[in-house]
Amino acid sequence: MRITNQTLNKNYLRNLNKNLQKMQKYQNQIASEQEVSRPSDDPLLVSKIMSLENNILQNEQYNTNISNTLGWVQTQDTALNDVTATLQRVRELIIYGANGTLSDTDRNAIKDEVEMKVGQLADILNTNFDGRYIFGGQNTTEKPFDPNLTYVADDHNNITREISKGVTIDIMTDGSEITKDLGILLSNIVTAMDNGETDLLSGKYLGDIDEHLDNVIRIRSQIGAVYNRLESAKDRNETENLNLKSLLSQRQDIDVAEKYMEFSNMKAVYQASLSVGAQILQPSLLDYLR
Repeated sequence: MRITNQTLNKNYLRNLNKNLQKMQKYQNQIASEQEVSRPSDDPLLVSKIMSLENNILQNEQYNTNISNTLGWVQTQDTALNDVTATLQRVRELIIYGANGTLSDTDRNAIKDEVEMKVGQLADILNTNFDGRYIFGGQNTTEKPFDPNLTYVADDHNNITREISKGVTIDIMTDGSEITKDLGILLSNIVTAMDNGETDLLSGKYLGDIDEHLDNVIRIRSQIGAVYNRLESAKDRNETENLNLKSLLSQRQDIDVAEKYMEFSNMKAVYQASLSVGAQILQPSLLDYLR
């Protein structure tokens, strides 16, 4: 095979251009501090990086869902704690009102406080979190209880939240499960105090209020279990996100010192290529004859 001066020139320029491209690649990597900057650099690696970035974004959204739900559930627990304290006060008032030696003035004062507690309970159960009512089923935009403690929401479904891929959790938001005709009972208690029905107060109505207290405590316990599960999910989510970000860094980020050394070596190769090229690209006889 006959090797001409033109062939030498073409081969030299092609190899010189490859060396220049490699040096430019190292320059881009050092400047961006990333292994690849476009899909053509390494299609498989870019695909893995994009997949990791997508998983991190999803995980961060789940973390937001969990944090928001933790705040929601914590608000529910605080509200139910206030409901429990209020019902316990009503229980004390029933016991006081059942005392047959009370004067009408004293019994009326107790009755007035019970009536006040009805409105107070309605206010507590109409608590909202971030502008959304926490005990109105899936209808979070309208107050679920009227001033008489009647559940007026037309939704008896709980809210479901996704806390990780394929994993959901139910949040108890059906307020009717909390009251269960509590408003009617309190109205009957007020009537019994008006009529001086002390046996009814100390018997049936005291037992009924205890049942409501037990029910609220049971629901609060369920909400506490949900809160604990959410906290565990948040810990797992944050650990998984750290692992994903670490793996992304391993695949995406460069070792600057190592990459700078590679760039320096490539720069030396390129400069050597230029030196050799100065000898290869000598004028030929034809150049002189033109």
